[in-house]
Amino acid sequence: MKRTKILLALIAVFVITISCDEDFLEREPLDKISDSAVYNDEGYVEATLFRLYNYMPIGFPGRGQSNQQPGRDSNGFTSILDNNTDIALTKSGWIESWRHIRPGNITPTNNPLDNWKECYEGIYLANLILSNLVEADLDANFKTRIIAEVNFVKAFQYFDLARRYGDAPIIREIQSLEEDLLVSRDPVSEVYTYVDELFTAAATDLPSKANLPDSEVGRATKEAAWAFNGRAQLFAKNYARSAELSKMVMDSGNHTLAVDYEALFQSHGGDSEAIFEVLFDGVNKGHGMDRIMLPFSYRSDWGAQCNPTQEFVDSYEMTNGLSISDAASGYDPLRPYENRDSRFHATVLYQGAEFIGRPMDVIFPDGIDAPLRTGLHSITGYYIRKFMDQSAPFGVNFGESKQSWMEMRLAEVLLNYAEAQNEAVGPDASVYNAINQVRNRAGQPDLAAGLSQSEMFDKIVHERKIELALEGHRFWDLKRWNMGVEILNDKIFTGMKVLSVDDVSGEMELERFPVDNRPTTVYFERFNLFPIPQSEIEKNPNLTQNPGY
Repeated sequence: MKRTKILLALIAVFVITISCDEDFLEREPLDKISDSAVYNDEGYVEATLFRLYNYMPIGFPGRGQSNQQPGRDSNGFTSILDNNTDIALTKSGWIESWRHIRPGNITPTNNPLDNWKECYEGIYLANLILSNLVEADLDANFKTRIIAEVNFVKAFQYFDLARRYGDAPIIREIQSLEEDLLVSRDPVSEVYTYVDELFTAAATDLPSKANLPDSEVGRATKEAAWAFNGRAQLFAKNYARSAELSKMVMDSGNHTLAVDYEALFQSHGGDSEAIFEVLFDGVNKGHGMDRIMLPFSYRSDWGAQCNPTQEFVDSYEMTNGLSISDAASGYDPLRPYENRDSRFHATVLYQGAEFIGRPMDVIFPDGIDAPLRTGLHSITGYYIRKFMDQSAPFGVNFGESKQSWMEMRLAEVLLNYAEAQNEAVGPDASVYNAINQVRNRAGQPDLAAGLSQSEMFDKIVHERKIELALEGHRFWDLKRWNMGVEILNDKIFTGMKVLSVDDVSGEMELERFPVDNRPTTVYFERFNLFPIPQSEIEKNPNLTQNPGY
């Protein structure tokens, strides 16, 4: 696959300067020509479609966690979603996590994760494209493909509204001045039904992954529509439908699990596991993950804004599949990082971990990477390895990182299927097969046979926490499982100080410590849904507020 084709696909998803016509750059800007000229020209229609793709999410720092500022580079200073869970903490007190989210300060006028306005902007653009394509004089196959992609992005906007806010107005078409523009919220069940309709319609006419040219990597496929719909129906608790959709992706055979878990998250696009990804080249389009997340010693300025907690580290099984709390596991508290699930070593940086040419030195208090050594060091004693580009130059700047963001990958589909099928019919052989594929890729043994439905659910909860760590799923999972209060409320999470390491035995002197220089995490049940923005309620009195706000 030619690198130039990948980069063109990348740019196409975010900017409106790509066309198959050589004279495209000589054309007038879209805001200076008539709708009829735009929608009767394939180049202009594709440019408008690619602008719509800007409304798909990016989970890297910046716009990523809130889907705000569509179309702009993800060069912001904000963190990642899982820094608001039990998995990790961000170190800086000025970041939204500590200023607003963890202290429980989210209100209708103060919500850094609000994107109500942006979702409806995307829906408006989608409806605008669809309405103009009705009479457009275009090749029928071209038009059908564009409509399918528009429905795909539109469906995601409604899913995002449903998981964040619950009930939401469904606006199927462009509204005229004769219509009542002050619409009320539709029940969330109807929103999810509409999401199902849109993704299903999209899947009918989208190409399969097998038929997608390399130059079009980053555009939607049948498998992507099925996979996203499977995720949406899982959130809706439509379990049988969710399992059916995820199985369609699995049965297609067009995606396979990557062999190398760590390398998967340093991909620049086109990995067989990726079902829908956002591409970057670090020049025309880049993000700031390395600048914001690399340990301070590899940056000398920014960095270290994601610090895994000791609770998260303790979650990783031993290579024999047993928890470290199991007396039979072989866990050695003096050599705590040995014989752990391989995903631990691919996700977390810890004392002695080899990284960019040297072992990490977090020995407290003077190690170059020691926790709390300065305000730019980790506050837990751990850093992240996942997503970090070990080939990035020292001092890599904002907008120069080019790892792709995988919003949907096969491992999630397998875990979505396992959960949905377990809820729908119980832990049958297909549930075991799906979850064991994910575990076996990491070198972990199969789950024990004979689990009850509730026991299998607990295993799925664990597997999602480990496999999908730092990808934002834990944030949403705790909400949809109604576990936020149990896991997060009134919690101070902990870190680990390595006081010494024996040069011969490798045994460590360790001291667990509370990260109590930051606010206690507060989580109320009302936070399972976000508040409707007060500004939207003031503009539209027919909008009601979510309970508790």
